[in-house]
Amino acid sequence: MWRSLKMKARLCCAAVCCTAVAGVAAQEAGTDSVTGNVRRLDEVVVRAPFAVRKTAATSPFQTLTGRQFAQQGIADMADALRRFSGVNLKDYGGAGGMKTVSVRSLGAQHTAVTYDGITLTDCQSGQIDFSRFSLDNVASLSLAVGDNDDIFLPARTVASAASIRLQTLRPDFADRPWHVDAGVKTGSFGLANPSLRYDRRLSSCVAMSVFGDFLRADNQYPFTLVNGRYKTREKRDNNYIETWRGEWNLYARPNGRSVLDGKLYYYDSFRELPGPVVLYNSVSHEELAERNFFAQLHYQTYWDNRWSLQLNGKFNWAYSHYHDRGSEYPGGAMDNRYYQREYYASAAVLYTPWERWAFSYAADYAFNNLTSDATSGVRPYRHTVLQTLSARYRTPRLTVAALLLGSVYQNQARGGESARDARRLSPSVSVSWQPASGLRLRASYKDIFRVATFTENYFDRWGSRDVKPEVARQFNAGLTYGKDFRRSRLETLSLTADVYYNYVKDKIVAVPYNMFFWSTINLGRVDIWGADLNGETSFRLAEKHRLLATLNYTWQHAVDKTDPASAYYGDQIPYTPEHSGACSVAWENPWLNLACHATGSSERYATVQNVAANRLPGYAEWGLAFYRSFRWKKATLSVRADLQNLGDKQYGIVRNYPMPGRSYKLTLGIKL
Repeated sequence: MWRSLKMKARLCCAAVCCTAVAGVAAQEAGTDSVTGNVRRLDEVVVRAPFAVRKTAATSPFQTLTGRQFAQQGIADMADALRRFSGVNLKDYGGAGGMKTVSVRSLGAQHTAVTYDGITLTDCQSGQIDFSRFSLDNVASLSLAVGDNDDIFLPARTVASAASIRLQTLRPDFADRPWHVDAGVKTGSFGLANPSLRYDRRLSSCVAMSVFGDFLRADNQYPFTLVNGRYKTREKRDNNYIETWRGEWNLYARPNGRSVLDGKLYYYDSFRELPGPVVLYNSVSHEELAERNFFAQLHYQTYWDNRWSLQLNGKFNWAYSHYHDRGSEYPGGAMDNRYYQREYYASAAVLYTPWERWAFSYAADYAFNNLTSDATSGVRPYRHTVLQTLSARYRTPRLTVAALLLGSVYQNQARGGESARDARRLSPSVSVSWQPASGLRLRASYKDIFRVATFTENYFDRWGSRDVKPEVARQFNAGLTYGKDFRRSRLETLSLTADVYYNYVKDKIVAVPYNMFFWSTINLGRVDIWGADLNGETSFRLAEKHRLLATLNYTWQHAVDKTDPASAYYGDQIPYTPEHSGACSVAWENPWLNLACHATGSSERYATVQNVAANRLPGYAEWGLAFYRSFRWKKATLSVRADLQNLGDKQYGIVRNYPMPGRSYKLTLGIKL
């Protein structure tokens, strides 16, 4: 007990000291310097054009903007994520169905997801369900692998192997002090999805926005059930979903050097869980209700003494209720409720003493706990302190960035045994060099560390206190080329190619038992070799006629290298295709814009043993999108029609969970 109290005292002292450092930095103001101002404006790398960041970044960086969602025929969040190379998406099918992401075969828990700059968390599962977010309120979606040359970030943002960043729409009051954006989507399988956004300027330096949407779908799509030589046409059952989502944003600019943003977010969902398709047993009574509320605050400022300060705070509350009826349960039903809470604070300082040098220090503290009425009765909680020390050297041709992450996790539990504590120092370095105009070479290394989630440690029969922490070492080398052409039909060309090797020790692999229960195992060692290719170009065919094309491809060889005597030594790890990719071609014209797109994947295996019984066949899915926007009086009207899975291809991303066949979606929108 005394040791526990001492550890708590150390954690609290560390968090207080981190905040104190930021406060001292703020008080040590020097004299004004015009040169300092110029350097500080150059440091806001995250606000640079995405096209520039994509080719100049020291580590792999991909992005999609709101305009590209239409140009590439992207219909929803899952579709957008499939357009990133290196991404492996788990999709259980249907509108609003659960969707999680693994980057370069490192697992969903190794992927941080930030929403307007602050990381989203789920201490129970460690993975974020992307179906909770709507593209209607997203301005850009980006993926960064490893650490980049943007060093002025919270420590938790870089405490993962990769990060997916969602930036919501920000109001623009250039023409009027308010805006209204309304839309409605409808489509196959009972889809109905209205949305509304209202922006308002409250004063010269304060504005607000409100966004809300509702989604419901029956998701009773047909599929073919194969039983040897016999095939029957079935319908997906027990797959209804209904979600409500809303957020309120505050934007304040106290002066020309400071930014203050606040957000309140609420999500409420009820979904039926259809369960796996098993012969002679297609009935499912599983249900899942979820609620999530969080409030977050972001403040950033800089001074003429070359110091900058960033503060972030967040409170997160989440509730999930799993219900299933069946004679195998005592009393005829399983009825479990889970509550999780998080308190999070972060402080970061940036110092730019010279034009080419920048240094940053960041410290984060988080407290998470989970309570449940599940039979285990264990109520775990965790204190986390993360600290980073970063440096960057940059010239027009050379950029070098280095970072050291210190992680401390203290685990405790009421009502049972707690998991082990963990701590580690994790270094990373990245470099980008421009040998010729438009051409850059880059290389990076990152050592990363993650502890088991509460589910992996405590979850009834599936969790274990003995699940070891997972260590991953990432190596990446690549080249990029980007150029804008003048007086040519070829307007822009962007190419990136990266090869990588990930060494994972004690990899934690999650294998789904159903949509809510997972079993977890440690693989002693996993080797991941891969390559990512990305291309993007635009052609001017004639006046007001443009052709835009994109292509991404991923090759991954992710195999178990634990025990040479094992039956599955050298086998591909579960749900990892060796080949995957996507492409799109869009024709923009004065009449009706057209986008043709395709995504595909080679075969995968549902378990660690690569035998025919566990094989999932590969697939390729095609689609079309028609879209047009036009002015009518003072309003902007938009119409869009999507045709998905044109070939009516039946396939599954997760074993025994068939995806929808051919479907359509219609979208109407108006902006005032």
